[in-house]
Amino acid sequence: MPAIADRMIYLCTVAANSGDVVQERSVSDLDRASTVKDIAAGQIEDLVQVIECNVVEGTSRDVTSDIARDVMNVWANEAEPLTDWQYVFVEMFVSKQAADSFRRAA
Repeated sequence: MPAIADRMIYLCTVAANSGDVVQERSVSDLDRASTVKDIAAGQIEDLVQVIECNVVEGTSRDVTSDIARDVMNVWANEAEPLTDWQYVFVEMFVSKQAADSFRRAA
């Protein structure tokens, strides 16, 4: 069995019919950049929470707002209007004021 890497991983909790569950993803995709990219691309839907963990150090913390700001910055850099789900995401995890700063898709 390979050794567990001493690095941060990002677990995404999503809403499901049976209750909140951790989104299944490849271990190689559990880094911060991949997590932000997957959320921004809509590959992770119905997000509830993002937990940053380091198994070796035994640490974890809620980084939902931090990740949401990173996702929001991706969308801002794309300079495209937000879809309804993107607007709700920013409003829920960042702020209504931040969501209102974007143009809305028709």
